[in-house]
Amino acid sequence: MRTLEFDAVAPQRGTRSLFSPLSVSLAPGTFLGIVGPNGSGKSSLLSAVARTGVRSTGSVRFGGRRIATMRSRERASVIALMTQDSYAPNELRVLDIVRVGALAGVTDGRQSASDRSHLALERLGLHELASHSYSTLSGGQRQLVQVARVLAQNAPVMLFDEPTSALDLHHHLTVMHALNERALAGHILLMTMHDLSQALRWSTLVAVISDDVRVGAPGDVLTPETIRRVYGVETESFLSPSGAPTLGLVRPDGSHGGKNVNLPLTSVLNS
Repeated sequence: MRTLEFDAVAPQRGTRSLFSPLSVSLAPGTFLGIVGPNGSGKSSLLSAVARTGVRSTGSVRFGGRRIATMRSRERASVIALMTQDSYAPNELRVLDIVRVGALAGVTDGRQSASDRSHLALERLGLHELASHSYSTLSGGQRQLVQVARVLAQNAPVMLFDEPTSALDLHHHLTVMHALNERALAGHILLMTMHDLSQALRWSTLVAVISDDVRVGAPGDVLTPETIRRVYGVETESFLSPSGAPTLGLVRPDGSHGGKNVNLPLTSVLNS
């Protein structure tokens, strides 16, 4: 079983580690939600794993092999990364960009790079934009194209840095269902996010990053005590009508006689 292993990994800025070293082993099918305040090191952690310019302590191994020792072609067959920067040459068509990801992956004999490209576009509802120039797309559409590129690469490890931040509700859910399908198929997914309810719903494990790192089952680590310490806000946990664990923000409201008012946590943290 090819696991993704972190051994005392901490991204660095200069000579300073951004948080305490992370050691964890992620089995196939793991969907790791990475949350924490702005600037805590979430994006830097993904960059350190993918070896895209951020130095780190420790080592990351996949299937027992250190990622740092892999040549770029082999690394692309193991790890696919979507960054927050959705840059691509404006003259490229949508299909061209997605095909870049597909060609970087390893063809398994069942699907060609072209097949994977078209399937990824169709899965995200982008097939009608395949021939469009990237320069004509909205910010949300560009984000969807970059998600499709990673899906087409079909690497066993997929890294997503806030892939739904610019999406409307429909496309947000489309992306999350597509990513969850990949985890259920045995891929290892790491995704940074600010929406803690999203982390509760979709993640199999959550890493809460501040000065230290706490990793565990979503309901075990996303507690009111942890959120108070990391974000400085008061919350409470409860079950939704469907029985799913949910977080709500608790804050005094003078207009209501000082009563506590429960609001959706995401409405505040994403504002």
